[in-house]
Amino acid sequence: MTFDLRPAAPHDAFAFHAVMMAAGMDPRSSWIRTTPEDIARSLQLGGGFLAWAGEQALGCVSFRADGPHTLTLNKLATLPQARGRGIGRALVQAVEQVAEGGGYSRVLLAVSQYNPEVLPFYRRLGYQEDERAEYAFAHPGSPRPVVLVKFTPRPQETSA
Repeated sequence: MTFDLRPAAPHDAFAFHAVMMAAGMDPRSSWIRTTPEDIARSLQLGGGFLAWAGEQALGCVSFRADGPHTLTLNKLATLPQARGRGIGRALVQAVEQVAEGGGYSRVLLAVSQYNPEVLPFYRRLGYQEDERAEYAFAHPGSPRPVVLVKFTPRPQETSA
């Protein structure tokens, strides 16, 4: 199955939300309380991508700045029937490219305590747990998430 990544805009919030809800997150997660309006606001404050196969959204991810050095990746989801095809990896790499192009030194993300089975996926992509890092967008009613960080490549210095 081929797919295209496209930037997500606030008007894509319903397609984005549908992918998130179909992803099967544990009902105790704060994701379940996320509305299309929340997503539209998040996309407006930061940005995101959707993976499409024709007119069907297969995957989503959003991001936003958390200070001058950190780009926070969140809301990564793929439809269950589309998993294992590189969509999640492509979405994460798209956010990493935004971070690198924007001069951010790291990408930070949080994994819900209710979703630990995704940790190996992020580790394979080079993310490492950082117990000292804080996830600025954590839901106050949820347990502390597992915070992972990946440092972006530093620009090569050029000599004159």
